[in-house]
Amino acid sequence: MNIKSIGLFGFLGLILLGCNGTNFQKILGPSNPYEQYSNFLNSSEFENAAIVRDWVNAGERAFDSPVEITLPYQEISHFEKNQPKAIYMEFEAKEGQIISAEVKQISTKDARFFLDLYEVSNSGRKNIQFAKDTSQLNFQVKNTGKYGVRIQPELFRGGVVELLVQQNPSLAFPIGGKNHRSIASFFGDPRDGGRRRHEGVDVFAPRGTPVIAVSSGRVNRVGNNNLGGKIINMSGGGYSYYYAHLDTQMVKTGQAVNIGDTLGTVGNTGNAISTPPHLHFGIYRSGRGAVDPFPFFEERRLSVVTTIGDSINLGKVVRVKVPTANLRSKPGTNAEIIQKLPNNTVATIQGKTNDWYRVLLPDGRVGYLFENLLAYELSAFGSLEEKEEFMIRENFADNNNFEASRLGENLEVIGEFQDSRLLITESGKYYWAF
Repeated sequence: MNIKSIGLFGFLGLILLGCNGTNFQKILGPSNPYEQYSNFLNSSEFENAAIVRDWVNAGERAFDSPVEITLPYQEISHFEKNQPKAIYMEFEAKEGQIISAEVKQISTKDARFFLDLYEVSNSGRKNIQFAKDTSQLNFQVKNTGKYGVRIQPELFRGGVVELLVQQNPSLAFPIGGKNHRSIASFFGDPRDGGRRRHEGVDVFAPRGTPVIAVSSGRVNRVGNNNLGGKIINMSGGGYSYYYAHLDTQMVKTGQAVNIGDTLGTVGNTGNAISTPPHLHFGIYRSGRGAVDPFPFFEERRLSVVTTIGDSINLGKVVRVKVPTANLRSKPGTNAEIIQKLPNNTVATIQGKTNDWYRVLLPDGRVGYLFENLLAYELSAFGSLEEKEEFMIRENFADNNNFEASRLGENLEVIGEFQDSRLLITESGKYYWAF
């Protein structure tokens, strides 16, 4: 390597180690921060640096092995500072939910993490949101379907982090002091002997209970009809909200309202005259008609919180200690079984959520293994003399084989994968024998 190349690479290292990413944004202009940073690394000055290629490739490879999660999701994870890595997680989301994704740095505080949110369809993956100046993003779902979030740190940054992907309500509940668990009749329930479907939700409450604006907006109509009795229509955030069976109406057509303002009170007018007082609430979207209100109000909280103490085994190579272990698509015994792993199969721990580890197999496959199925101290269960003639390689996925005798050390077998054996030298270095 000539002096110019050494100086150039050193300059790159100083910039990357000393900058949290904000300066790049100011220099390169407003755009997706990930693309901005990638373009910087791929400039004519740095594009041939191996570490830059590894970083770019890590971001692309993450899409090849999506991690399936169910919201809310929390994980303690670890990013090696000298080994570029990205995580891509996919999940189902419904119209009306607000999706939040966040990286909380634990072991270090000066790294910048890139978060990109994607909408997934049969035609591919579309980047629809990104975290700009922070390690957090929020997005209100307009189309029910599959979404994904990619997380990747800057070069030479990483450490132990907490990953959070959650769903939150986008609207206030229309009756104060209640929430989505108070809904008694749901969207799509049969009405009139099955001749029509319920185009909203019902919430029972004493007559006279205040009914409030679920968002800021404007009152479009205050009126009366046979089905809904005393009704109010208001709009806000691209939707129309319908309140029915009211006892009183306390706003006027055209009036601007703020979230939480009282619009009227609960009653049983219209075709609800024979039922206890309740509010019928519906949501409508132009060109779509009625929309299920439930996801707009639903809030799910983590049942178990994974703590920093669970990070002790992150990054470790472990092996299956039972006759067969089920590698699952999600952390739970009801999740799909991706593969059945025989005894002594090795994997690398990448993250921890509840009692499950997210692991990486040597062939790049990702899944979840229950923690009690794994051995964390890899004692040898066989040995190979270095004088034996066989070929080894540093990494399972490499194509570069060389003779084991060139190591000059004895090798012990500490794990297996498919037809290969994981070996360890006397000095603690790993190799694969094929």
